[in-house]
Amino acid sequence: MSAPPELTNKDDLRDKRRAAWAGVALNAPLAAGKILVGLAAQSQALVADGVHSLSDLASDAAVIWALGHSHRPPDTEHPFGHGRFETLATLAIAAMLALAAIGILIDAGLRLIDPPTTAPAVWALWVAGLSIALKEALYHYTKAVARRTGSAMMAANAWHHRSDAASSVVALAGIGAAMLGWPLADALGAAIIALMLGRVAWVYGRPAVRELADTAPPADMSRAILSALTATPGLRDAHDLRLRHMGGAVQADVHVALDPAMTLSEAHRLCEAARATVLAQVPEVTEIIIHPEPDGHADGRAAHDAALRPELQAQVRDCLEGIVPAGAIRHLRLDYRDEGVIAVVELSETPIDGAQTRVAFRLRQHTGDLAEIRLLWAPAI
Repeated sequence: MSAPPELTNKDDLRDKRRAAWAGVALNAPLAAGKILVGLAAQSQALVADGVHSLSDLASDAAVIWALGHSHRPPDTEHPFGHGRFETLATLAIAAMLALAAIGILIDAGLRLIDPPTTAPAVWALWVAGLSIALKEALYHYTKAVARRTGSAMMAANAWHHRSDAASSVVALAGIGAAMLGWPLADALGAAIIALMLGRVAWVYGRPAVRELADTAPPADMSRAILSALTATPGLRDAHDLRLRHMGGAVQADVHVALDPAMTLSEAHRLCEAARATVLAQVPEVTEIIIHPEPDGHADGRAAHDAALRPELQAQVRDCLEGIVPAGAIRHLRLDYRDEGVIAVVELSETPIDGAQTRVAFRLRQHTGDLAEIRLLWAPAI
């Protein structure tokens, strides 16, 4: 048996926070060390790699901030929940990567125009090698958390760690080549790192922007939801499905067609069953709002423009006056159809002979939304 959702959410939040703080604990000394050693050893590639680690530290801070908000329950200011705080953090991480890439690329271009005359010191190699090992381990840890929790934000942060490891590989190669007598190699390595950063920024920034712009999820998810809905017994059709991302989750709303003669309570029960089916079969969906419609009569004039109960009730009373005693009317049921509104009047006593015919004749003299009045004797049980 699976754990209750609230327990799973607490476990997810705990694991995400641990991964984020592990990133802070590693990136802070690593960024400082690479920048200081890079400056001392005259390696622009290692300095660029240190800036990358610094942006990693900033992204860890953004993740921690988002985790403090995204797992809160819905409130009056955020009725759909706080899931998009994770999306904002993902976009912030992508922006940090892009800015770091631009800065490194500009500096590398200046170094290529005016290359340094001194080769980097050997200890720059050792720092780059240590960075590769540590950041690759952090990538695998954070990626495992992202995979288990389904968090795009944690996945972006994991790839940020891996891009840092990859940039250290490039830095290592650039430093080594510069030490062997190719002075431009260090600047070229920094430029390659910048391009890598730019690519990662695009890969994670674009989906975050699409989500904040309410771009629909892939069509496969829509098909899965519609399939789950139409498999519900009694549900005739589903249409006008709309989906929106909320962090790592998806929320939906849809219109469904039901038997027009179905009672309100049965329609509600059927919609609840359909909702449960979707939530069980499409795990990405955390909420779906279902709007029931009478099959074949949802788009007619009566459904949108016909009078409401108070006005129709007055019309029914006018047609029944002198034919049915006012005290005999137990209940009035209104059925909005394309041809107009059918009023079913439940009576507590048997109507007089010819009452239905007289009511129909009187109704023809009225100009209103009533298409038919049916008299139904419903004795008390």
